Amino acid sequence: MHATTDAGLLAKALDWIKGRAARRNELASMTREDLRYLASDLGVAESDLRDIVPHVADNSVLMDKMMRARGLDPEFVRHAFAALAREMEVTCTRCRDASVCRRELESGTAALYCHDFCPNAEAMDDLRQSGA
Repeated sequence: MHATTDAGLLAKALDWIKGRAARRNELASMTREDLRYLASDLGVAESDLRDIVPHVADNSVLMDKMMRARGLDPEFVRHAFAALAREMEVTCTRCRDASVCRRELESGTAALYCHDFCPNAEAMDDLRQSGA
């Protein structure tokens, strides 16, 4: 099965897993093989999946807003740079500065100060330099 590049797929899948895991501790009851298949389908490492599921936050909306603030088209990035986009989603999901990001985006200063708080700032710089 191929990993899809649908916007927010990782966040949606993680929300689904978190909801099911909270109700029945399903993640803990999944076999190692099932976890490996799920991680593969999502295009993330199994260790990343285990690491981010306990503290899932749907930061994909913030990531899309940040990309737009930086002059990038999130849909194009997910299509043209699928692997990088998934890595950025994982990084964003792990980010502890979502409130700073949200505040900077709301005030219109995110692009100016993103290097102070955004772990994806350099990746977005690279995307901009590539003409994405």
